[in-house]
Amino acid sequence: MKKLYYYVGLANIFIINISFVSFIAAAQENNLDNQQLIHDAEKFIIAQLSGNNSSQLEVEGMPIDARIVIPACPQDIEYAVGSEALFQSNITVKAQCPASNWYMYLMIRVTEIQPVVIVSNAVSPGTLLSKDNLQVIDMDKKRLRNTTFADIDSVLGARVKRRLISGRPVEPDDLCFVCKGDNVVISAESQFMYVKTNGVALEDGNVGETIRVKNSRSNKNLLAQIVNTHEVKVNL
Repeated sequence: MKKLYYYVGLANIFIINISFVSFIAAAQENNLDNQQLIHDAEKFIIAQLSGNNSSQLEVEGMPIDARIVIPACPQDIEYAVGSEALFQSNITVKAQCPASNWYMYLMIRVTEIQPVVIVSNAVSPGTLLSKDNLQVIDMDKKRLRNTTFADIDSVLGARVKRRLISGRPVEPDDLCFVCKGDNVVISAESQFMYVKTNGVALEDGNVGETIRVKNSRSNKNLLAQIVNTHEVKVNL
């Protein structure tokens, strides 16, 4: 009799194990369905945003509770989102299956990123920016409060006006391509002539900005546009 009970016990354990394995397999299959639903919702949001934004987007769907069983849908699932929601960081997407008459809401997190030039190590005022102390990283656009630069070449040769800590984005107000007291070449061009002379910068400025300079030959002050780190241009 003891052996009989023993064999019955083994049979019950075997049945329980089979049931447990079946439960795990079903849960894993349901989890795959959840992941596909999230993936399709992410693609839907990317398609909605791609025409309105030239920046790079990172889209991440929030996990669905593993206890939620998603019924099968005999046709393609439809996705919908409010137009105002597309301007938010966390977007609520409605996924629905009209054929089976069910719907659910998914949360999609969207991060707009852009390339930003940062200093790779701390720099002191007067430091000349070069490829040795600069790098480009992707940053969340919402973390940027001011204008930044997207490529290193756009700031090479400029000098910093204040101390910058490592990892800080480089901003136009941090720099001067021509700094006060710098010797510069003043050029002037018209339809009939082109002349150059030496001068001294009376103000800090970046490429494209207009600053006051003094003509070293005539001692006259002029307004000139910065061309590069050593040349300014006067309009005749």
